[in-house]
This record gives sequence, structure tokens and C-alpha cells, in this order.
Amino acid sequence: MQLAELKSWIDPQRAEIEQFIRELVEINTYTANTAGVDHAMDVFSTFATQKGLSVERVNERHRLLKLPGATRRPRILLIAHMDTVFPPDGDFLHYEPLPDGFVRGPGTGDIKGGLVMGLYAMLATRELHADLDVQLIVSADEETGSPTIRDWYTQGHVGADYAIGLEPGFPQGELSATVPLGVVYERRGYGAIHFTVTGKSAHSGTPHLGLSAIEAMAQRIIRIHGLNAPERGISTNVGIMSGGISPNTVAGSAEAVASFRFERLEDGLATQQAIEAIICESYVTNPDLKLSDSATCKLESFLPPMERTPESQKIIEAVLAEAQRLGHPVVPIARGGGSDANFTSAAGTPSICGMGAPTHGIHTTEEMIYLPMLFERIELLTATLYRLYQAQ
Repeated sequence: MQLAELKSWIDPQRAEIEQFIRELVEINTYTANTAGVDHAMDVFSTFATQKGLSVERVNERHRLLKLPGATRRPRILLIAHMDTVFPPDGDFLHYEPLPDGFVRGPGTGDIKGGLVMGLYAMLATRELHADLDVQLIVSADEETGSPTIRDWYTQGHVGADYAIGLEPGFPQGELSATVPLGVVYERRGYGAIHFTVTGKSAHSGTPHLGLSAIEAMAQRIIRIHGLNAPERGISTNVGIMSGGISPNTVAGSAEAVASFRFERLEDGLATQQAIEAIICESYVTNPDLKLSDSATCKLESFLPPMERTPESQKIIEAVLAEAQRLGHPVVPIARGGGSDANFTSAAGTPSICGMGAPTHGIHTTEEMIYLPMLFERIELLTATLYRLYQAQ
């Protein structure tokens, strides 16, 4: 098959593609519903095997799809996941076709539409050249930060030369046949630190007999917020805080969570250290009691950024070039949040994201995709893969 024949290869399979998306959406794969996630993994693996792909288990519950015998570099890793944010006891459980090619349902966009796109892009790539080394990883718990596969990503995964995340293609306006979709060249990293400040409780009528943990907490919050540096893509925030037991009491303890976001890994690590240093200082002293406040902290989460690099820019340029050739509206964008592509990027693999299904209402009961554009996106994804191989 030639590149110009991609559309004619995809079109006869539209009904099969939609049916497979429907089948996966109808299986509840809320992250905590491990039985549902594992069942959907088995359904997906069986289908992929029937299509001639090989399927391997990664860290027990995750799946890695490969094109058997394909060895031609660069090795390109497609990234998706099976889990969703919709619990099995909720009201949003089923696949629902809507007028004009729209489809609503839990996980249609995040990420089962993109997951099926990745599978068919692999099959199309095989038709173009049987030796092109494209692989697809499917995580079981991405929506909670991929705790059981994170090490696989950060320790070098499959030695990929490029990684492409199949998270939703975000419309730059109302989802329609002509709206541009954003391909993500950069995602900010995220961290959260829980900390507890200790003082000494006392009656508010005799404050000299105590030491206010809330006052000491306030000093920390002011300093943590002072680390904001929007010109460098760094933001800090204490968004939750509690302490004390009543208005008539000098608070003996208080606790809070500081979050921070960053564009570069080195800035994230430096911001983490700065916040921890602020937390561990003492700010309030009662000289009569010879007592100062103290604090302890714990890093609750740390998601590295998906950084924009000269090598990842090559993938973006390939996407934009093929989009222009095909007449597909695509624009490069930066986003917050995160995906498993953050981990591949941190491991040194040039990575991009947002190459999945055209989606509206992600993580809401209005989550939907636009099927005609999804089929076009399979063509764009496959053409991008082929262009990266031709560039070598």
C-alpha cells in the first residue's frame, strides 16, 4: 500500500472501528474497578492478536502491543490507557450515538477512541511497510498517575526513539468538522507536598501561654506563594489548609497541602526543594516558653513535565506537515495536566501528546467524540509515523 491509499484502506473499516470503540466503552473501566479494567485489557488483547499483533504483559496488568518481526528504527512508542474516571455505580455508563457523527459515552475520548486509533495506525503502518517498529503501550491506571507502570516508563521502557501520546485531540473551539485540534508539544509537571505545623495550644484569652500553629502556617503560605514565577512557567499554591479546634483556642497544630507546577524538570526539583526549605524553617517564637514552631512534610506526588526539545519538535513538525498535506486542521499547543508521555519525556525519549480522538467534555457526562474526524486522525497518525521513518 502507498501513503496516498491510506484513506481508501481506512474507509471500509469504519464500521468495525466504531463497533470496537463501542465494545470497549460498554465495559466499565473505572480505575478502581480492576476486574473491569482487566476484562477490557483481555478483550483488547484478543482483538489485537486476531489482527496479527503480538501482545506482552508489562508489570502484570498492562499490555504492550508490537508488530511481529518489525525492527526498522526509529522505534516509536504509542501511549494509551484503558482506565477511565467514571465509576460503575454512576449514571454515565453507555455508548450513545448522537446526530451528525457524534458519539457520547464514558471514555470515548479519554481514551478508548485514541486507543483504537493507535491499534489501527499500527495495522496501517504494517500495510505501508512490514518492518516499521511501532509499539503501543496500554496502561491500567493512568488516571491515578500510573503508579504500577511508572517505573517501566522512567527506567527506559522499550528503548523507544520517539513517543506519541494518544490523549484526546483538544478542539480549539466548539467540536466540529472544521475546528482545529491541538497537538501537545509541552505539558507542565506537577507536585504536591503535605505538611503539618506544630505549635502549642492554649486558651485564646491567655495567648502568651501558647504558640499559634495557624500564625506559623500563614508565614509559610506567604513565602510559598512568593515562589510564583509565571515568566518561567512556575506556579505555587496552598489550596487547602486546616487547623485549630475552636475560635477560642490558640491552635496547637495546622496542616496544609502545597502544590506546584513547572515547565522544566530542573525547575520542578528546585521548587520542591525551596518549598520544603520554607516548611522546615521556624517563624514564630514564644520567648517566655522558649518555644518555636516546627513542621514536618511529605511529598505526595511528583509528575515530571513533558518538555519541548529540539527532538520532540521533529515529531511536531512531522504532524503539522502531514496535517497540511491532508488538509486536516491541527495547531501546536501547550497544556497543563499530565499524561504518561510526561514519564517518557522525563526518561529522555522525545515525546508529544494529544494525537488521539477529537473530544468534547473530557471527564464529564458530556464526554463525546466526532467519529468522521477520528477516522481522519487515524490517517494523520499513520502518515506521521511513516514520515518519521522516512526522515531517518
